[in-house]
Amino acid sequence: MRPELFSIGSLTVHSYGFFLALAFVVGMLVSFLYLRRKFVDAYVVFELVLAAALGGIVGARIFYVAGHWREFSSHWWEAFKFWNVQGLVFYGGLMLGILAAAAVVKLRRISVGQVLDSGGLAVPAAMAVARVGCYLNGCCFGKSSGLPWAVTFPLRTQMDMGMPLNPVHPTQIYELLMDLAIFIILLAVHRRFRYRGEIMLSFIMLYAVARFVNEFFRYHTNPHGNLFFQALSAAAFLAAGLVLVFRRRILSEDR
Repeated sequence: MRPELFSIGSLTVHSYGFFLALAFVVGMLVSFLYLRRKFVDAYVVFELVLAAALGGIVGARIFYVAGHWREFSSHWWEAFKFWNVQGLVFYGGLMLGILAAAAVVKLRRISVGQVLDSGGLAVPAAMAVARVGCYLNGCCFGKSSGLPWAVTFPLRTQMDMGMPLNPVHPTQIYELLMDLAIFIILLAVHRRFRYRGEIMLSFIMLYAVARFVNEFFRYHTNPHGNLFFQALSAAAFLAAGLVLVFRRRILSEDR
């Protein structure tokens, strides 16, 4: 665990912030390269990423508060601390991030399907990078484990963050590996998709499965937190699956 990555004079660079910034760079690059190959004005990616980042942070915080509302019952103002890196949920960030990016798409009059597909490749690549920051920061940790690869964080940190005071599942690494696997799979098969938007839908389905599995190992201060996010994962999988099943009607106009 290394929450402070390095220092330059009085400036301290935190590992989570550094890898989150790097994740955005990686996501922009993947999205830029995809759109450029589709002969789209790929420089719109920078506008999309800015909109998605702002919307994503707000949405991720809203979903965290929804799943842990008891933590804020006595001090509700804490819910507005969007900079709290331990209080963000991916699904909320994805939903509001997509809505914010959709506003840019409408203003720039570009293909929604192509933008979604660029995101379907960019998001898992970016998330894999961001999970390195999670691991170094000590957030998003797992339940107690006796497995050989279980990790132990500094005692003081474990007490401050409410961790079990013994080795835990490195759920950050679990998700990093699953995110990389999703990216590699989609990169290998993306040219076989017939309709625009299918890459993003496939990403949502694959990530929903990955998150559902990872929740069995992840630790939550709210005992119902795992169940909440597993139900959310199942709902995301079902919704994306239904769209894929009926894609001929839904996506046929954006081929």
